[in-house]
Amino acid sequence: MGVGVLLLALSGIGLLRPVENVSYTVLSPIEAALRSIAQPIANAVSNYGDVRALTTENEGLRAENERLNAEIARLREEGTQHEQLERLLEVKNSLSDQDFSAAKVFARDPSNLREVIAIDRGNSDGMRVGMPVVTEGNTLVGTLTRVESDHAWVTLVTDVDSAVSSLILESRAPGVVAGGYNRRLSMEFVSQDSAVKEGDTVVTSGLGGSYPAGLVIGKVTGVSGQRQEVFRAVTVEPLASLTRLETVLVMTSFVPTRLTTP
Repeated sequence: MGVGVLLLALSGIGLLRPVENVSYTVLSPIEAALRSIAQPIANAVSNYGDVRALTTENEGLRAENERLNAEIARLREEGTQHEQLERLLEVKNSLSDQDFSAAKVFARDPSNLREVIAIDRGNSDGMRVGMPVVTEGNTLVGTLTRVESDHAWVTLVTDVDSAVSSLILESRAPGVVAGGYNRRLSMEFVSQDSAVKEGDTVVTSGLGGSYPAGLVIGKVTGVSGQRQEVFRAVTVEPLASLTRLETVLVMTSFVPTRLTTP
């Protein structure tokens, strides 16, 4: 207590100023050094907090961006499906004398040796062997060749075992469209005197009773053959995008007729 009072008295009359000056002189560099060390640490802590905040904000923006992209993809998919259904509805309206059942394509031949697809309709849905399958534009896809309880297999027109009685729409020249390897079609038994040219439309003729008449098969892409030959070689490009089928229509009211030679 007495020492404290004495120090206050000495400080008040200025006798301790030299000591205070010495203390200030000694401590100031230490304080400055400590500040030089502490300030970067404080700045780093502050910057770390800012980085954390920015990281959190960026993660939120990234999540929102992913959500919006997923929503856009969903809407596009719904729009595409809606357009497909509208085009298939046009088929039903144009062939109003026929009944149809829409089906989803869910599988293909895994070996790629056959041109066949599987649809999600079967016996329980009224599917029967021989029913024609079409897609937008009244375009022939193929026919049901195997039916199970809950699904069915469709042999496409491009399959090697497919043969469809057909004709050239413009000249009415008859023939048979046969499938081949590499998804190619050829129109066989076209006589040399038939008027056939590139760009002509090939449709089903209805002869033989396996398909209704007037279904579009494809376009003529090549015509060849020597005069001395009996038939012309006609190549056909299918109009249906057979490798990208998603939804098809099965003509459930068409009953194929199996003709026998008398």
